[in-house]
Amino acid sequence: MTWFLLGMAALAIAAVVRLVVPWRAGRPASLALVLAGCAAAGGTALRVLAGGPGVEWSFPTTLPGGPWLLRLDPLAAWFVVPIVIVGACGALFGSGTFARERRSGRVATTEAMMPILLGAMALVVTAQAVVPFLIAWETMAIAGLLLILHEGERVEVRRSALVYLVATHAATLALVAMFALWGSQSPDLTFPSLQASLRARPEWCLLVLPLGLLGFGIKAGMIPLHSWLPGAHSSAPSHVSAVLSGVMIKTGIYGLLRITLMAERVPAWWGWLLLGGGLLSGVLGVLWALAQHDLKRLLAYHSVENIGIILIGMGAGALGTASGQPLLAVLGYGGALLHTLNHALFKSLLFLGSGAVVHATGTREIDSLGGLARRMPWTWATFLIASVAIVGLPPLNGFVSEWTIAQALLAGSEGPASLRVLAISLAGLGLIGALALACFTKVDGVIFLGQPRSESARAAQEAGRGQRVPLVLVSALCLGIGLAPGVALAPALRVVASTAAVSSPPPAGALEPILAGALSVTGLGVALLSIIGLLVLVRRLLLARGRITIDSTWACGYPAVTSRMQYTAASFAAPLLGMFGAASGIVIERKARTVHTRPVDLVLDRAARPLWDRLQHAAGRLRWMQSGRLHWYLLYVLATLAILLGYLAAGGIR
Repeated sequence: MTWFLLGMAALAIAAVVRLVVPWRAGRPASLALVLAGCAAAGGTALRVLAGGPGVEWSFPTTLPGGPWLLRLDPLAAWFVVPIVIVGACGALFGSGTFARERRSGRVATTEAMMPILLGAMALVVTAQAVVPFLIAWETMAIAGLLLILHEGERVEVRRSALVYLVATHAATLALVAMFALWGSQSPDLTFPSLQASLRARPEWCLLVLPLGLLGFGIKAGMIPLHSWLPGAHSSAPSHVSAVLSGVMIKTGIYGLLRITLMAERVPAWWGWLLLGGGLLSGVLGVLWALAQHDLKRLLAYHSVENIGIILIGMGAGALGTASGQPLLAVLGYGGALLHTLNHALFKSLLFLGSGAVVHATGTREIDSLGGLARRMPWTWATFLIASVAIVGLPPLNGFVSEWTIAQALLAGSEGPASLRVLAISLAGLGLIGALALACFTKVDGVIFLGQPRSESARAAQEAGRGQRVPLVLVSALCLGIGLAPGVALAPALRVVASTAAVSSPPPAGALEPILAGALSVTGLGVALLSIIGLLVLVRRLLLARGRITIDSTWACGYPAVTSRMQYTAASFAAPLLGMFGAASGIVIERKARTVHTRPVDLVLDRAARPLWDRLQHAAGRLRWMQSGRLHWYLLYVLATLAILLGYLAAGGIR
């Protein structure tokens, strides 16, 4: 635990150094401390995952709730690893992005908040008592808010930050209510005591689990609790979006996993609830992503989709625990854990790649880009790797975790009759993958292929070395896990097996065929890519012998081809979205000579915003109470105190 605590101290010092020390020495020193802190914390977590003993730190306190505990057990270690990997790469990418703004106080604040956010997230997943957990949770929330407000002079950024602030405090309120009710049945507020009380009174799952789903579900961004996520993640700087989308929303997944695994045997309704929420988030998330024309907003909706995939795995695991099916439990929870790691990698890579594109062109509008593959080959190659990973194709890491979740659903279909409906969920998982493939075909094709659609795209230049290094590092991790799935899958299954979710291990040899199947499909993918690479090499060798004449592509007889004749993001997606009707989240506006499509979030635009407008209107009617006169405010306090005293005198609290 010493190295982990030293890592946390290094992150705290990095924030202070960036704010206090002049930029010429403060920036590199702060970045070095961030990288060192991530390495120290990550190294400790990897030792635990490799089979080393978990480490614990206890701090006695006179405050209510018992001692403050930190414990780096296998589950916490699993979440620490992506936090430090994505955090280090994000900090490195951000230093390259902000190189031209080095004297800006706004940049100093943003770079100081990044290590605070990373440290708070690491403490959230290692805290084993309610008070330090909530302190770390709120620190994480406020640091995230300040990072989102990097360009706070823009109205849309301030609006997104306000929605985020309301959502994160609603989540905290739900968690406080959960811990208050839960703690009333426990001798103290440490997690071991809470776990013992929940196992002694399993009927309390009916209160604890729904409140946890509300609080942690808001942070995770599951539908219909996701309204804050698209605006916040698209408004933040791209490397901050990589951290928010890659790892911060996973603290919500961690919380759901932690409270689920605390129960000795979760009820079956909890598994079905997670599974249903996962299917809803996955299908609607990818549909609404397909309708987007803003690159970062599109990626934000894909985070909602992948949270849905993780919840599908968790739901399958919970059903396995409830029905006494150890293979289903191990594969479901293991697939969810592995997809948590994989999504952190490929989603952060996508946001970093989008940051390079936005930095080079100055726009996030997909239809204003085009032809960037030739001008930004490194960015295109790494973005393509992340795109293949997110759609779940071999030989990238996204395939391995989605394969594991699919195997869990198949394992459930071979169990009791009540679980055979899990096989139907395979259709939902397949639909999610197919729509994701269509979406990223659109994104990669419109942004990187064809002709430039604007002068900024025509003048784009490749990202600098400081930005390319994290892109290549994360790409290598995505490819490495895809080519050697056992490196990540085996530790994920060990983490699940170390918890009480699996009362008995799966039958001997039950997991080997699943890993072998993933390896065989990965091998086919590698073989296909090798054949394609060989054909490209042969073509180049043959062309090298003769004279090459470069001319424009044949345009079916059109004499003057312009970029306006290419597919746009809207025209590519419209036929597919039309198949899903109103659920696709798209409104078609026909004007005299043009057709315009506008993406609509059914929860945010049709429910949350109208409700917010009504609340604003109602609050406006109470503005007369803000007279600005102190004696009126004192009268309000006195009246409130009198009401409370009268309530107590009437026996309101017994």
